[in-house]
Amino acid sequence: MSDSYQILQPAIWHEDARGVPRSLAYGDSYHGEAGALPQARHVFLKGSGLPGRWRGRAAFTIAETGFGLGHNFLAVWRAWLDDTQRSGRLHYLAFEAHPFAVADLRRAWRRLPDDHQGLARELADCWPDLLPGVHRLELQGGRVTLTLLFGDIRRLARQADARVDAFFLDGFAPRVNPDMWSPAVFGQLRRLAVAGATVATWCSAGQVRRDLRDAGFLVDKAPGVAGKREITTAVLRPGLGAASPDPARLRVAVVGGGLAGAGVAQALAGRGHAVEVWDPQCALDVDPALRRRGAAALVPALSPDDDTRSRLSRAG
Repeated sequence: MSDSYQILQPAIWHEDARGVPRSLAYGDSYHGEAGALPQARHVFLKGSGLPGRWRGRAAFTIAETGFGLGHNFLAVWRAWLDDTQRSGRLHYLAFEAHPFAVADLRRAWRRLPDDHQGLARELADCWPDLLPGVHRLELQGGRVTLTLLFGDIRRLARQADARVDAFFLDGFAPRVNPDMWSPAVFGQLRRLAVAGATVATWCSAGQVRRDLRDAGFLVDKAPGVAGKREITTAVLRPGLGAASPDPARLRVAVVGGGLAGAGVAQALAGRGHAVEVWDPQCALDVDPALRRRGAAALVPALSPDDDTRSRLSRAG
C-alpha cells in the first residue's frame, strides 16, 4: 500500500450566465473574456515567442501548469501544424489536479472553429481514464506527444523529468489556488528548464513576479488582452538551465523484450533512434495469430490505493 496516495478529484462541468466554463471548487473561470483560443494565442504563443522559437529544431518541449479544458494545447498543436518550418517533434507536458471527463471535454470543444475539430476528436479518442499519475498520449502519428500528470502539482513536479523550452503558467488565480503559484513549484520548473527557457502567464500579481525572479528568471511585462492591462513574461537567466537534448540519431540495442524493454524500445524509436531488441523469445515460433494481434500475457497487481505496482501494471 502506498502511504502517499492521493485520490483524484475530477472537475465538475459548470457554466456561468455567459456560457463561460467555471470551476465550482475555485470560483474562477477557465478562460478570460477574450475567449479561450484568442487568450492562448496572445498570452502563451505570442508571449513565448512562438512559432518562431521552434523553427529549425528537432524537437520543442512545452510544460503547462493547469491543462484545464485543453485549449492552450489545441492552439499550440494547430499553430505547429500550420507552420511549414515547425520542429520535427512537439512535446507537451501538462499538470492537472482536476481533469475533466471526456464527455465534458467534447462538450467544450464543440465550440471550437472547424480547423480545430479534427484535432479535438483525435485527442478525445485517446483521452485517458481519470486515474492519478502520468498518462502519455501519442498524436499526429507520434510526432506530437502529450504527457498528462493528473494530481497535485506540488508532488508531481518533483517527479517530472523533462527538458523544457517554454512554460505556460495557467492555473487558477493565486488568491484562490496559491499552491500552484508557490516558490516550491517555481523551483521545480527551474529544475526542468533548458538554457533560454521562457515563461508566459496571464497573471501579473507582484508576488508571482518576485517568486519567478527568486527562482532564476528575468521577469518582464507585456501588453494584455481583452481589458487586461498587462501579462507576465520571463526568460531564464543566462548561465542557468540544462543543455537541450542531443538530437543526434543513435543506434541502440535493448537487451530483453519484456515490458520494460519493449517500452524503452518504443520510446526511443518514437524519438527517431534506430533500435534493435535482443531477446531469445523473439526467435521462438509464436502462433501467427498472436503475432498479428501483438498479444501478451500479464498478471496485474492491483491495490485499492493505486500504488506504484498498480500503476505499473496498468501501464503494462
